[in-house]
Amino acid sequence: MDLQTKNKKTPKVSVVMSNYNGHTLKLIDNSLSSILKNNYKNLEVIVIDNASTDDSVSFIKKKYGKNKRLKLIENKINMYSLGLNLGIKNANGKYIAFFNNDATVDNGYFQTFISFLEKNKHIGLAQGKLLAANNHALIDCVGETMDIFGNPTSIGHGEKALGNFTTQTDILSVSGSCSMLRKSIVDDIGYFDEDFGIGYEDMDLSLRARKFGYDIVYFPNIYVYHKRGATDLADIVRIKVRWHFNKNRIMTIIKNYPLHLIITTLPVVVLIYSLAGFWEIMFQNKISLGLTRFTSMFWVLTHLSIILQKRKQIEQIPTKNNWSTIYQLMYKTQMLQKAKESLHI
Repeated sequence: MDLQTKNKKTPKVSVVMSNYNGHTLKLIDNSLSSILKNNYKNLEVIVIDNASTDDSVSFIKKKYGKNKRLKLIENKINMYSLGLNLGIKNANGKYIAFFNNDATVDNGYFQTFISFLEKNKHIGLAQGKLLAANNHALIDCVGETMDIFGNPTSIGHGEKALGNFTTQTDILSVSGSCSMLRKSIVDDIGYFDEDFGIGYEDMDLSLRARKFGYDIVYFPNIYVYHKRGATDLADIVRIKVRWHFNKNRIMTIIKNYPLHLIITTLPVVVLIYSLAGFWEIMFQNKISLGLTRFTSMFWVLTHLSIILQKRKQIEQIPTKNNWSTIYQLMYKTQMLQKAKESLHI
């Protein structure tokens, strides 16, 4: 059997890796080499460099430029969700494997994952067991969820890996750090929302996928080693990410929630943002951080007509899962307690 025949029987996987200053942070080399060492027979690797200000691009070209499986795309704008879409549009695979530059995998990862997905055609998105890169005995994430107020949480974070989360489970959303997408579902639900920038873009896509009727699952038989937060070390990056997360939380609610839930949750979120912003500015002297609460709400207000147009587009997606199915996958928490935790009071 020749290579061409083998590849026809082995679904093509397109790895889409996002990178920003990954060489300076000593991340991109480990992540990229771990993927390229995999002996999966039908693999292409697309690195999306999101306008890095270090020498990431020249480093990748110098060390990996001759690898026929590698394609480097330079995104002129440092916008994470735009980079993801660039990767999807340039991908030739049946499956898209998303990686951030702070995640690594072992050989055999793709074989096991694709074999599972080929047997389960109803699954649109999936992820494996993410372990802490500096301590493989601890779980980093086995899926993402949130409460009705949009408070996000990584399922299993900090728990012991051994003996926990050993069975396949439905999850609300996959982790953006490392997940697998069946490319065909993009025709049904669309791409990542580029107005999100970074944060909640995976949740927004997952909510659309669930509405259409696709399953989103945690698959425990594969492992990923994730160095959480490694790309968000600089203060200016943290502030930018916080701003995006603040606005995207509200956008997610407006775009995806049923009207009655928007009416009951959005005023509470706005009140908490206002109180939290005031507290951070006046009592914690975190002026730049506190201002993101207010500037993010202002952005949503000035872009409300665009957000509502997107909501209308989502409403046109055939509903094969009602909201009660989604609600069951949300976690239940006390809003006041979450606010205290975020402010460290």
